[in-house]
Amino acid sequence: MRNPNRSGLLAVLAAALAFSPGSAPAISQSGELKEMRRVGHTDLQGRPAYHPNFIEYQDGRVIAFIGTHGGSAANPLRPGRPVEFNGTFIVDITDPAKPVEKFHIPGPASGAQTQSNRMCLGDDLPRGTRGHVYMMRNVQTGTLAVSGYEVWDVTNVTNPTLVGEMRGLRNTHKHWWECKTGIAYLPGSKADPRWRQGQSMVIADWSAPSNPIYLRTHGLPGGQPSGIGPVPPSLHGPISAHEHPNATGALARSATPDDVIGNRLYLAYGVGDDGVLQVLDRKKLLPLPYGTFIGSPDDPTNEQLEGPQTSILWMSPDQGGHTSFPVFGMKPNSYRDFTEFQTRDIVLLASESTSDNCREAPHWSFIVDVTVENSKTAPPGTRVQQNVWQGPMVISSMYLDPRAGEKYPRGNYCKRGARFGVHSSEENFTNPFYGRLTFLAYFTGGVRAWDIREPQTPVEVGFYVPESNALTEPDGYMTNNLEVDNRGYVLAVDRNGAGFDIIELLGMAKKIGLGQN
Repeated sequence: MRNPNRSGLLAVLAAALAFSPGSAPAISQSGELKEMRRVGHTDLQGRPAYHPNFIEYQDGRVIAFIGTHGGSAANPLRPGRPVEFNGTFIVDITDPAKPVEKFHIPGPASGAQTQSNRMCLGDDLPRGTRGHVYMMRNVQTGTLAVSGYEVWDVTNVTNPTLVGEMRGLRNTHKHWWECKTGIAYLPGSKADPRWRQGQSMVIADWSAPSNPIYLRTHGLPGGQPSGIGPVPPSLHGPISAHEHPNATGALARSATPDDVIGNRLYLAYGVGDDGVLQVLDRKKLLPLPYGTFIGSPDDPTNEQLEGPQTSILWMSPDQGGHTSFPVFGMKPNSYRDFTEFQTRDIVLLASESTSDNCREAPHWSFIVDVTVENSKTAPPGTRVQQNVWQGPMVISSMYLDPRAGEKYPRGNYCKRGARFGVHSSEENFTNPFYGRLTFLAYFTGGVRAWDIREPQTPVEVGFYVPESNALTEPDGYMTNNLEVDNRGYVLAVDRNGAGFDIIELLGMAKKIGLGQN
């Protein structure tokens, strides 16, 4: 395993050498990079990839799981190279310089997309088997008999087995799984009763990998079966802070004992337009005996849907909510001389670009200050307001000017043949850069690293823009999603088939990220 803390000088020297005696050739580098370099790559059989995630096995191996969009391709990992529907890759990244594709779990049907995945150790799941590892993935397809979520036992990375499933759900996508409780928050909705907001949030107790228990469905008011008026935007994904390392710590402006980090969920709706950021009180969201919610699990009233809401931000119609990743307890140096609000809670809120060649409005990743969740009491507000939801506010953006690409041979990012603009951020609470740096997938703009220590003025400190290869679709490379593992490596995948890159932070950017500068 490489040491993620080795000096930037050694890293630069290693990147400069084509090879050295007794070693393998060094991996090639993009001509468009700053304070970052690629240390490992695998091609993922040319399949379009979506969500990279990782887990450390009980024996110390670091294994990545990578979801894909629909399609099919030959699988050289199996005898005879059978053609398989795109599914989920299992990649051993213990040595980031030598990632090894171990297995491809095919999708269950033609056209199905298995974009998202979450993993839990059996040692953590309340009803898991010790020593085992489990992966939950979504299945998105128009066929209700197939669409839903699956749990696989992936203890043996070359022979995973399906152990649990919840079918019959519409519009599944990017979910969240609490390993210590087994509670799963699943974008989608049941077919009957039929929600107007198809991509709502199904909540299940999935503490037993083989036996999910449906608890309830949550969404925005008006999205439920009995709702009226305009249909609210769809949920893209939830993030629960229940297993944050400081889960018992108070929020920056807590008012009650329940105002702690681990009692919050952050939901992003709208994807690329009509966005909404919603913050929920986990205790009030979950039904008895898991929480305190009392109401209809399938058709709650508007009042019952608003009951667990602690905060909400309605975005501009041209911006959507793709990823809503919270960062708690920030203490910017520039606030030291002030007497109030020196500690801040923020959310990194990304709006997804959805059209090639910038044929749309520009999209941004916002920093939203949620220090004041609402004005129901003081604190968190300074006084009660007419609008009880007054509180969250956008204080800055992490916008990449497409003209920045004109410094390089490939030119303006808007004119590189695919999408340009933000897609998503990393979302790992235990990565070593948490609270100091964030990383954004910017499609043709590649991977971008931002210093967020002063959240009102974020600064880009590094980037790595991959290049097309022989497997890339005709419209070129497109960095789709990324994650940062617990060692600090950025895991990035390509939407157009260019594969999976493992990227290392270098130099001053790394020092900032590690709190050394």
